[in-house]
Amino acid sequence: MAKNKQKTKVRQTADASPGLMVSDRVELKDVRLISSKCRQTPEAASGKKTYNINYSAKVETDKKKGYIVVIPEFHFEAFSKSITQEPVITIEAFFVLAYKIDNFQGLTQKGFEQFANFNGIYNAWPYWREFVQNTIVRMGLPSLSIPVFRIVEPTKDKNIRMKGSKRKTAKKASVKT
Repeated sequence: MAKNKQKTKVRQTADASPGLMVSDRVELKDVRLISSKCRQTPEAASGKKTYNINYSAKVETDKKKGYIVVIPEFHFEAFSKSITQEPVITIEAFFVLAYKIDNFQGLTQKGFEQFANFNGIYNAWPYWREFVQNTIVRMGLPSLSIPVFRIVEPTKDKNIRMKGSKRKTAKKASVKT
C-alpha cells in the first residue's frame, strides 16, 4: 500500500484538563480482545484500494474495586476502486483496557470520557495494529501495516474528538505502508 501520513485530529482546549486529571492517576493493568469480526470478498486481493479506519471508546468506572474500564472499538474497511462502493475487506475489534486507580476524588464523568477517547484509543492502538496485520495475513491477503497513532496540534474546537483517517493504497503488489 502507498505511504500516507495519518492525520488523526485531537481537538482540545483548556477544557481537556478533566481527562488529564484521570490520566495522571491510572495504571494500565490489563488489555484483552473481547470481540472481533472479519470479512473479505473475492475481489479483496486485487486492484487499487482505499481504506478507512474509524474508532470510538466507551468507559465504565468501578469505584469499589478501584478500576476504570475502557472499551475501544475499531473498524477497518477497504474499498476497491474498480469494483463497488461496498467494502471488500472489513475488520472489527473490541478491546477491554482495565486501569487501576486509587483515588476518584475530584474526577468527573466528562474526565473519564475524555480519558477513554484519548488515552484508551492511544493505549489500544498498538494492539489494534497488530491485530489487523495478523488478520490480513491470515485472510491470505498481502501484508498491511496500520500506521502508528499520530497526535496533531489542537484546534479551537471545544470538544476532544478523534477521527480515523482515509488512506489511499496502491496495487496488491505493493501493500506495505
